[in-house]
Amino acid sequence: MSIKLFATDLDGTLLNKNGEISPANKQAIKEMAKEGIIPTIATGRMYEASRRFAEQLELDVPIITYNGALIKSVSGKVYFEGFLPPKIVSEIYDYCKEMKYYFQTYQDDKLYYEAYTDKTKGYEEGINIKGYAIGEKVYKLVDRIPKILVITTSNEESDEVARLFNEKFSGQAHAAKSQFNYVEIMAPNISKASGLHHLVEKLGLGIDEVMAIGDANNDVPMLKVAGFSAVMGSAKDDVKACGDVVVGDCEHDGVAEAIYKYVLKKDI
Repeated sequence: MSIKLFATDLDGTLLNKNGEISPANKQAIKEMAKEGIIPTIATGRMYEASRRFAEQLELDVPIITYNGALIKSVSGKVYFEGFLPPKIVSEIYDYCKEMKYYFQTYQDDKLYYEAYTDKTKGYEEGINIKGYAIGEKVYKLVDRIPKILVITTSNEESDEVARLFNEKFSGQAHAAKSQFNYVEIMAPNISKASGLHHLVEKLGLGIDEVMAIGDANNDVPMLKVAGFSAVMGSAKDDVKACGDVVVGDCEHDGVAEAIYKYVLKKDI
C-alpha cells in the first residue's frame, strides 16, 4: 500500500494538552509533505478554529471540519457541505431543552448559544473563538447547521447523552463523543469517514491510499475506512481496537511517530 494522504485529528492527537502542535510533529509533517504525501486535518472543530493550525503547517489543502460536514481549503474554497435538516434541528433543540442539556449550535462558521455559562467559557478558551449569546433566538437558527454540540460534565454523562440521542434520532441524526464531555450531533450521513471519501474523490485518490490517525469515538469511522490507521496511546481500548497500530500519546509526539514509522519508514 502506498500512502498518499495523511489525515490527522486535532485535539488529543496532533495538538498537545496546551493546544499546540509540537516541533517534532510539525517537522515530521513537513518531511512527509516534501515526499509528495498530502497532510490534512480531520476534526470536529469549526473551520475557523482549524484553519490556523493548517496555516502553521503551511498547508493549503482542503481540511475536514465539523466531523465531515464542511470541507474547505485554507484559502477558502468549499469542497463539500452537509447540513442537518432544519426540521430535525428544531426537534434536537426542543429535546435539549426538555432534557436540560447545555448545547451550542453553528451557522456560517459562527458559534451561538442561549446563555453564557462556565461550559461556554471553557469551550471558547479551548478553541480561542468567541461566540454569541442570543437567548431564545437560538431556537430559530435551523438552516445550514453542520452540527450541534452538547457539553456535559463527565464521560459517563456523555456516554448516556450520546446513547439517548442515537436512540431517539435514529436515521435522522447521529451523536458521537469527541472529548470526554463533548457530544457532537450531525446528519446521519456525515462523519470523518464521509469527509475522507469526499476529499479523496476531489483529489483523485483512493481511500486505500489514506492513513488516518485519531484518539476519540468521532475518529472511529475514519479509522475504520482508511487504508491504514493509527490510534493514539491515550485512547480508550474500544477506539484502539479500530486501528491497525497504536502509537504514543499527544504529549509524546504520537503523530510524528506514526509518520516516521509507517509513512516515511524511517527509524526514530
